[in-house]
Amino acid sequence: MTKAAASMSKAIKVSIGGKELTLRGENEEKIKKAVREVNLQIQQIQQSLPEQSTPTMSLLAALNLAERYIDAEDGRKSDSLLVTEELNKMSAYLERAWKTPL
Repeated sequence: MTKAAASMSKAIKVSIGGKELTLRGENEEKIKKAVREVNLQIQQIQQSLPEQSTPTMSLLAALNLAERYIDAEDGRKSDSLLVTEELNKMSAYLERAWKTPL
Protein backbone atom coordinates (compact mmCIF):
# COMPACT_ATOMS: atom_id res chain seq x y z
CA MET A 1 0.00 0.00 0.00
CA THR A 2 1.37 3.41 -0.88
CA LYS A 3 1.69 6.17 1.71
CA ALA A 4 -1.10 8.07 -0.01
CA ALA A 5 -3.41 5.05 0.10
CA ALA A 6 -2.55 4.40 3.74
CA SER A 7 -3.34 7.97 4.70
CA MET A 8 -6.72 7.80 2.94
CA SER A 9 -7.91 4.77 4.89
CA LYS A 10 -9.29 5.17 8.38
CA ALA A 11 -9.66 2.91 11.38
CA ILE A 12 -13.15 1.45 11.72
CA LYS A 13 -14.13 -0.48 14.87
CA VAL A 14 -16.48 -3.40 14.23
CA SER A 15 -17.68 -6.58 15.88
CA ILE A 16 -17.71 -9.78 13.84
CA GLY A 17 -19.06 -12.91 15.48
CA GLY A 18 -18.71 -11.21 18.88
CA LYS A 19 -15.03 -10.38 18.31
CA GLU A 20 -14.07 -6.70 18.38
CA LEU A 21 -11.82 -5.69 15.50
CA THR A 22 -10.37 -2.52 14.08
CA LEU A 23 -10.38 -2.57 10.31
CA ARG A 24 -8.86 -0.05 7.93
CA GLY A 25 -10.58 1.18 4.81
CA GLU A 26 -11.71 4.15 2.79
CA ASN A 27 -15.46 3.47 2.70
CA GLU A 28 -16.79 3.04 6.25
CA GLU A 29 -20.38 2.40 5.15
CA LYS A 30 -19.29 -0.33 2.74
CA ILE A 31 -17.20 -2.01 5.43
CA LYS A 32 -20.05 -1.85 7.93
CA LYS A 33 -22.43 -3.30 5.35
CA ALA A 34 -20.00 -6.17 4.74
CA VAL A 35 -19.69 -6.74 8.50
CA ARG A 36 -23.51 -6.91 8.78
CA GLU A 37 -23.58 -9.56 6.03
CA VAL A 38 -20.88 -11.63 7.73
CA ASN A 39 -22.64 -11.38 11.10
CA LEU A 40 -25.95 -12.37 9.50
CA GLN A 41 -24.32 -15.44 7.97
CA ILE A 42 -22.75 -16.40 11.31
CA GLN A 43 -26.09 -15.95 13.12
CA GLN A 44 -27.88 -18.16 10.58
CA ILE A 45 -25.25 -20.85 10.96
CA GLN A 46 -25.41 -20.60 14.78
CA GLN A 47 -29.15 -21.21 14.60
CA SER A 48 -28.87 -24.26 12.37
CA LEU A 49 -25.58 -25.67 13.74
CA PRO A 50 -25.27 -24.47 17.35
CA GLU A 51 -22.75 -27.19 18.23
CA GLN A 52 -20.13 -25.84 15.83
CA SER A 53 -17.15 -23.85 17.06
CA THR A 54 -16.75 -20.16 16.26
CA PRO A 55 -13.89 -20.81 13.80
CA THR A 56 -15.97 -23.42 11.97
CA MET A 57 -18.96 -21.07 11.81
CA SER A 58 -16.71 -18.31 10.50
CA LEU A 59 -15.37 -20.60 7.77
CA LEU A 60 -18.89 -21.68 6.81
CA ALA A 61 -19.99 -18.03 6.69
CA ALA A 62 -17.02 -17.23 4.43
CA LEU A 63 -17.93 -20.14 2.15
CA ASN A 64 -21.58 -19.06 1.99
CA LEU A 65 -20.58 -15.52 1.08
CA ALA A 66 -18.06 -16.73 -1.49
CA GLU A 67 -20.76 -18.89 -3.09
CA ARG A 68 -23.14 -15.91 -3.22
CA TYR A 69 -20.38 -13.83 -4.80
CA ILE A 70 -19.73 -16.49 -7.45
CA ASP A 71 -23.46 -16.80 -8.18
CA ALA A 72 -23.74 -13.02 -8.56
CA GLU A 73 -20.67 -12.92 -10.82
CA ASP A 74 -22.08 -15.75 -12.97
CA GLY A 75 -25.39 -13.89 -13.18
CA ARG A 76 -23.63 -10.69 -14.19
CA LYS A 77 -21.74 -12.51 -16.95
CA SER A 78 -24.93 -14.17 -18.15
CA ASP A 79 -26.77 -10.83 -18.17
CA SER A 80 -23.90 -9.21 -20.05
CA LEU A 81 -23.98 -11.95 -22.71
CA LEU A 82 -27.75 -11.60 -23.08
CA VAL A 83 -27.50 -7.82 -23.51
CA THR A 84 -24.69 -8.22 -26.05
CA GLU A 85 -26.71 -10.76 -28.05
CA GLU A 86 -29.78 -8.52 -28.05
CA LEU A 87 -27.74 -5.48 -29.10
CA ASN A 88 -26.19 -7.50 -31.94
CA LYS A 89 -29.68 -8.54 -33.11
CA MET A 90 -30.88 -4.93 -32.99
CA SER A 91 -27.81 -3.75 -34.87
CA ALA A 92 -28.32 -6.38 -37.58
CA TYR A 93 -32.00 -5.42 -37.84
CA LEU A 94 -31.12 -1.73 -38.20
CA GLU A 95 -28.48 -2.50 -40.83
CA ARG A 96 -31.00 -4.52 -42.86
CA ALA A 97 -33.60 -1.76 -42.50
CA TRP A 98 -31.03 0.86 -43.58
CA LYS A 99 -30.05 -1.11 -46.68
CA THR A 100 -33.58 -2.01 -47.71
CA PRO A 101 -34.99 0.51 -50.20
CA LEU A 102 -38.44 1.93 -49.50
